[in-house]
Amino acid sequence: MQVFPLRLLLLPCLFLVGCGLSGGEFPSLKPRAGETPRDIRAPGEGIEKGLSAEERSSLLADIERETAALEAVRRDMEVAERELASALAAAPGARPGSEAWSAAQMALSRYDLARSPLVDIDARMTPLLRLVDSLPADNPDRQAVESLAASAARAGVDGERRMQAASSALNG
Repeated sequence: MQVFPLRLLLLPCLFLVGCGLSGGEFPSLKPRAGETPRDIRAPGEGIEKGLSAEERSSLLADIERETAALEAVRRDMEVAERELASALAAAPGARPGSEAWSAAQMALSRYDLARSPLVDIDARMTPLLRLVDSLPADNPDRQAVESLAASAARAGVDGERRMQAASSALNG
């Protein structure tokens, strides 16, 4: 039984020996570099957000070109839609393969062809949207590009709805 109390006595002695060491380099209790607060800002903060004169003139030319292209597509779609409406009116209940049905199918194809440039306009709008994405929301250049992109998207959706409605009317 005396061995057990001796072991208990040795344990505190070991701790005291560790405390008695002197002379070594001990780490400082000051905050380390990683623990000090830093002022972190977003990339590009403080930089004037805007387009250079060259970028802006190029953007305005692109907007003008795409606006003209969109208006041309809308005009072509209106003409093709009138032809499609008259062909569908002449072919109510027409049997597939009949002359009226074939004429309506051709008018439907011409309408689809008239709206096909909308895909190209949409593809050309993507880099313009990226260019103005960093501009503030109230920037007139950004608003013009976003408005044009929305108009092109609406024209595409309206054209697709008209195509589906005409196809349903033609094919029952």
